[in-house]
Amino acid sequence: MAIISKSGNVSHEGCVIESERKECRVMSDVYTDADYALLWNPEKQRTEWKRINVLYMGCDDHRQIIADINSGEYAEDYEIYLFLQEEEEKAWQKAKDEKMFKERLHRIAKGKTCRAVKGRKVPKGTEGIIFYIRGNRIGFSDENGTAHWINDNQIEIQYKEWGFAPKDSWEAEFKRLSR
Repeated sequence: MAIISKSGNVSHEGCVIESERKECRVMSDVYTDADYALLWNPEKQRTEWKRINVLYMGCDDHRQIIADINSGEYAEDYEIYLFLQEEEEKAWQKAKDEKMFKERLHRIAKGKTCRAVKGRKVPKGTEGIIFYIRGNRIGFSDENGTAHWINDNQIEIQYKEWGFAPKDSWEAEFKRLSR
């Protein structure tokens, strides 16, 4: 069964994942509790919350919500959806971790080589060694000894060589360097 009305009508059979009671706004200044059901939408291949019962002012058309996704005809589709969601989350986390390790290896520090990549006062492509860091301001000197002042978001830091990309991953590169 799924959602059963007081008169016995059944809807969303095989699609109910769970139910939850939450507060909702029913009028401009009236708040009350409502029963919601998390449903599997087979046409859109995704989940969505739907308000089933509003519990206020003598409402007597309460429908019964019974979770039945694991025994319905859409159980396999829902399992595939959960698997794909999990894989998507893992891929997102891996990309986030890779970005974090790359940023840690390209961290701004005195003595590192940097290059101007944007801005208007320092010509793009100007390279030098960082000698000053305060807040978001960076001071670096080029090969002629000329000092340049720039914001930290307008430079890139050299790691090993310009355009270096590790063979495996930034995480593995970071671990090799940290040993």
